[in-house]
Amino acid sequence: MKHPFFNASAPFLLFICLVNIGFSQTKKKSVLPAPSLKDDLTLMLSWFEGEFNNFQQVHKEKEDKVAEVHEHIHSIFKPVSLPAFGPNVFYVMQYMDGNPKKIYRQRLYTFTEDATEKAIRLDIYSFATDSLYYGADKAPEKLSALTPAQLTNTAGCGVYWKKDGEQFWGYMKDKACSFVSKRSGKKIFVTDSLRLTKNEIWIRDEAFDEDGKYVFGHKAKIHHKLKRCSYYKGWFALEKAGLDAYESSRTLLVHDQGGRVRLLTNEGKPMKYTVELSKVIYGKDQEVLKMALYEDGKDRAIDYSWASSDARMIGINMRWFSAGLTRE
Repeated sequence: MKHPFFNASAPFLLFICLVNIGFSQTKKKSVLPAPSLKDDLTLMLSWFEGEFNNFQQVHKEKEDKVAEVHEHIHSIFKPVSLPAFGPNVFYVMQYMDGNPKKIYRQRLYTFTEDATEKAIRLDIYSFATDSLYYGADKAPEKLSALTPAQLTNTAGCGVYWKKDGEQFWGYMKDKACSFVSKRSGKKIFVTDSLRLTKNEIWIRDEAFDEDGKYVFGHKAKIHHKLKRCSYYKGWFALEKAGLDAYESSRTLLVHDQGGRVRLLTNEGKPMKYTVELSKVIYGKDQEVLKMALYEDGKDRAIDYSWASSDARMIGINMRWFSAGLTRE
């Protein structure tokens, strides 16, 4: 015979067990706290550091014969230690047409949390004499003695960044950033629209005068779309004309977003050849890694090879010339 207490208690005990299980599962499913501005800043700084280039965008626009081809720009964002400016400081150098001598912008950027705007604020500092600091990404000691008082920080020209999923969007406040044109005497308003992901940065600078007339910027309002650069190291061997001997080197260094490197003789003299490494789109959307050999004065490559866009190694062999590159 079953004990009467057992029969009466069984449903109650079952209820207690189910409640405990449900409570345990509720605890497991508890929502993690939303990322803080501090977390966003840490992530953003890790994405912002590096070199970026819009070679692929320009190459595709030229192929498609678009009306307004973007300028070809290369951006270097290098963290530097300058305590006088704060804990998060970057040296910025931007140049055009793949030529490091064609620098069009050089700045210091600082990043801070802005609780009022619920965003990350980027403040921009301009140098009084740009030429004194060229190449500071590789020689940061050029910057070591600088103080904020020696640079110009224009009020209202800060950029605010907010995280949205797997990207950050950057913006300036409406008509907050301005200057007076020396040529026209009119007030010029500058605005910025930016997008940052793990492997890309999009930049759209625009300016209009007080009458709403265009001053600069892409007229179709399309961003410069820069991709993160990866560097490849390698070697080459080039047969000397009429001789059973080669010019060669194992010190090639070139980035994969349209980077070019001049080939040098064994004595260190420049030759008429350059190697280009790029990621380009073939067909509709097939991205490939392309290695090409160019001769000075000729737009068309002598020859090229290609591999998958994420290839760690790429090479080419033309008998009289061969080369190989490996991602760092």
